[in-house]
Amino acid sequence: MNNSDVHSVLIIGAGANDIQHGDEVDAATFQIATEFTKMGIHTIFVDDNPFSVSLESHDVIDHSCIEALTVENLLAVINRYKPHAILPTLGNRRAFELTQRLMDKGVLREKGIRLLGTPEATIHQINNPVLLSRTLHSMDAPMKSIATVNNYQDALREANQLGYPVIIRSVLPKSNSTRRIVHDRRELAAAVQNCLKQSRAEQVLVQQSLAGYKEIEVVVQRDQSGTMMMLAMVEDMDPIGIHAGDSVAFNPPQTLLDRQIQDMRDTAFAITRKLRIVGVNHVQFALNPANDRFYVIKNSPYFDRMTSFVAQSTGYPVAKVCAQLYAGRLLRDIDLGADYIHHAALVEPTMDHIAARVPLWGFHELPEADRQLATEKKSVGTVFGVGRSPIEAVFKAIEATHRQSTDTRLHEQEKLSDDELVVKLVHPEAGRLFTLIEAMRRGYSVEELTEMTKIDPFYFDQINRMRLLIEDVIVHRQKEPMLAEAKYYGLSNQLIAHLWATSPEQVYRMAEDHQLMAKYKEIEPSGGEFTQHTHSFYAAFEDENEVRKTAQPSALVVGTGGLRLGLSNAGDYFVAMMMRQLHVDGFHTIVVNSNPGSVNLSYPLADKRYLEPATAENILQIIRIEQPRFLFVPASYTELLTALGKSEISGRVVVIPDTSRSQLINPDQRLVSYNFLYDGKYAYPLGATSNIHDQDHADLGSTVVQYPAAVNGPYNQELTERGLTDVLKEERPGLYQVIFEQLASDNYVKRRVQEVPLTELAFLSKALRLDLTALFTRIVTGQVNADQINDFLKREETAGTALYQPSFPFKALHVAGGQPTANKIIGAQIHFLE
Repeated sequence: MNNSDVHSVLIIGAGANDIQHGDEVDAATFQIATEFTKMGIHTIFVDDNPFSVSLESHDVIDHSCIEALTVENLLAVINRYKPHAILPTLGNRRAFELTQRLMDKGVLREKGIRLLGTPEATIHQINNPVLLSRTLHSMDAPMKSIATVNNYQDALREANQLGYPVIIRSVLPKSNSTRRIVHDRRELAAAVQNCLKQSRAEQVLVQQSLAGYKEIEVVVQRDQSGTMMMLAMVEDMDPIGIHAGDSVAFNPPQTLLDRQIQDMRDTAFAITRKLRIVGVNHVQFALNPANDRFYVIKNSPYFDRMTSFVAQSTGYPVAKVCAQLYAGRLLRDIDLGADYIHHAALVEPTMDHIAARVPLWGFHELPEADRQLATEKKSVGTVFGVGRSPIEAVFKAIEATHRQSTDTRLHEQEKLSDDELVVKLVHPEAGRLFTLIEAMRRGYSVEELTEMTKIDPFYFDQINRMRLLIEDVIVHRQKEPMLAEAKYYGLSNQLIAHLWATSPEQVYRMAEDHQLMAKYKEIEPSGGEFTQHTHSFYAAFEDENEVRKTAQPSALVVGTGGLRLGLSNAGDYFVAMMMRQLHVDGFHTIVVNSNPGSVNLSYPLADKRYLEPATAENILQIIRIEQPRFLFVPASYTELLTALGKSEISGRVVVIPDTSRSQLINPDQRLVSYNFLYDGKYAYPLGATSNIHDQDHADLGSTVVQYPAAVNGPYNQELTERGLTDVLKEERPGLYQVIFEQLASDNYVKRRVQEVPLTELAFLSKALRLDLTALFTRIVTGQVNADQINDFLKREETAGTALYQPSFPFKALHVAGGQPTANKIIGAQIHFLE
């Protein structure tokens, strides 16, 4: 297949964010669509995620279709736009299932539509673990024992033959939360019953458990000629039995022998070749450290959180290359441009640094959720750190979580009784790294901890070094050699200040006085062997500085970080759309972000990336280098904003409103929000949204938001005018909403004025078909006047009634009777009424 063979591609989206995926698939979609556009390939994108940047990227997506992800809707889109090919690898497992249903209906064959990335047979095998298992067995790939049953008695027989523990999974599950590890007959009965209910095929898989083995994740890439390369091998610190997404993960692997690496690499290649995958493929292994035997446990030929982590940590442009592979180009023919060496796409990435990825949890918003870690994923997001050592990378990643200070979490562990500590060691919980540090502080040996946790002894050596370093910092207060060592290993000024009982500003001044300021190293995929420029940097306390000031005018943007409950990735959406407009207005964009899946780290949006925690010391140092005209900071970064307020910086600080919460997610009140754009002088009405208390839509649930609000004409005009008066009193420009509560049919009482929550802003932009983030950006940077705003608002299209339906992680986190509130939102859907 040549590039000229594919003229248009239908991309199937991933839908609402959930426990299993966040912004990483939207980031990949945006980058691949950008490459398709450069190659002259038209794109049709179907999704119903209001926080999707790709849905509003009309310069790279030719036809954005906001539709529920159903076979019927996809068929209608196919009939309307007649694509030459379908790309399912950007929509997670759901896109594969939808594609198979289209194949089963004969749609692809009838219309001559090609599949990109994966052939039809592979789609069937990825959707059916039994078929995949047969294929892998036929090629002698090392596989764990697995059986398919449709009743408890057969499951019991298989479990007895395999020996406990065993894993029970649904075949063709209705949701992702269908994997159970069971230890006896009692647990087996409940797991089989639950998984049968969740199976569309009314079957379950009984699998040999490999709990306690090392989990290794291999990302490989193949072109249509069969040329393959390994992009990365990532090692999870936690063993099999804890979901990979809930583990601390390292790239490159830290404890593997070369022969183990080569054997798993060869097996991943063989599987990718057998399945005839073109593009990226992700193979997971379980490795028995006692005898070097390994087993294939999963194969995922689509973009996921691991793919994005690999791309950011190696500097290899995975999405850019994959887009060209999908279009039929060969690895040897891909030119990555002047910043890369010739044939860079064909050279396996090499790293001269270490990246550590750590999970983000939602237990602050859902304290009633079970914190115990097992085979079902419980983290809601991820961040990562980059350093010269595992210790530095982990300290940075922890700092990037922005929830509690490290010393606070250590003090919490000190309060545990000995019995409580043992329970947490044997039955691991979220945030277990701090539990392990405490166990070593209390004198547990490496051998004891290895036996209890199945974690490799190497990691306990690193954990103990972290513990000793913290203790040394406490003992050697205000000492310059100690500060130099602490900074070299990635301790933040904030942590050092806590340990020294002083302020971060004092630590910063001490570092300045002793010239202990960070230098920046470029992340590029040859480990420094060749001169290449990815324009991605991380901080290191070394002699050479590889970063140079960005051309002016520039804008420095601090990302909103990893996906978190309440905001979901609406913050990432807002920042990305803002960066798009900054580019349009001639600004060079610089982003600071530790979320590897973030859309705003994409090459088309960011001229330069600092992959660092957004601490005051990092931002002040970056400002010193870059001297940006504007600095955009999320409102939730209160300590950073405070520090910036105390510092003399030349650029103007603009606050990103990521702390506002929707008032409409309230089942007990009938609320109406009147939305306005305010430029500091005039306020422009953007219509009203309301929650639904309408009997006609009772089936949608009480958390659904509707645009436009159903308010009688005279009252609508009155409330708009009352809202206008209130917004004009605000001190700074922005997007505001005035919230009224309807107490009776004609009685509305104002409740509050607030900035439009970013979740609702994303919905409102799609409902109005207006880029409201662009307007916000142009107003705060002084790039627009009143006449231009009026002209822009005239572009508003009447798209009918739009509905925004937030989703919550109650089922995935096993929270019975969870109450839907704005701070618990994990994702959302948008659709339009006929």
